[in-house]
Amino acid sequence: MRTLRNGSWEGININLSSFYLRDLNESHLDQVLTWRNQPHIHSVMYTDRLITKNEHEQWYQNVLVNDRIIAKLLFQEEKPLGIVQFTQIHDSFKRCHWGFYVGETDAPKGTGTVLGLLALDYIFKEQQMRKVCAEVIEENVRSLYFHKKLGFIEEGQFKEHIMKNGVPMDVTPMALFDDHWQEVRLKLLEEL
Repeated sequence: MRTLRNGSWEGININLSSFYLRDLNESHLDQVLTWRNQPHIHSVMYTDRLITKNEHEQWYQNVLVNDRIIAKLLFQEEKPLGIVQFTQIHDSFKRCHWGFYVGETDAPKGTGTVLGLLALDYIFKEQQMRKVCAEVIEENVRSLYFHKKLGFIEEGQFKEHIMKNGVPMDVTPMALFDDHWQEVRLKLLEEL
C-alpha cells in the first residue's frame, strides 16, 4: 500500500501540493485542441473524429456563456496536464455530468487520479453538487475501472447508444454521490 508522506505519494513520487485546477481561458485553447485530437483521446470519446479549430472555438464560446458548464485545467506547477469539464449542471437537483482526460503523455504516473481527486473535491465542496454522472463507452475499459476506483457505481446500460466507426456501442451510465465520495477520497489518499 502506498501512503501519503510529507505531501508525496510513496511509490508514485507525486507532490500533491504541486497540482491545482485553474479555469480554462483563451490562452489554453491551442493546447486543449492538441490534446483533444490525439488518437488515444478522441478514439474513446463520443465524437471520435478530429475537431477543427473553428469547432473548438465554438465549444469554448459555449463554455463562456453557458452557466451549466465549468471547464478547468489541471496544472502541475505551471505545466498544464489535463482538463475536466462539468456539464448539465443542475443547481436545483445538485447534479452534473463530467468528462476529463490527461492530455500530456509524459505526465507523472498517478496524474489521472490527482485530476479526479481535485475535480471531485471541487465539484462536491465548492459547487455543492450531491451527484456526479458519467457515461463510459463499452470499449473504454480503463475508464470504467478508473470510475470504479473513484467510487462511481454503474446505473444500468444504454444499449447501442452511440455509433463508433459505424458500429453500435453500449454505454454504461455511472454515478458518484457526495457522501460516498467522502469515504472513497480518504481511501484514495491512503492508497496512493
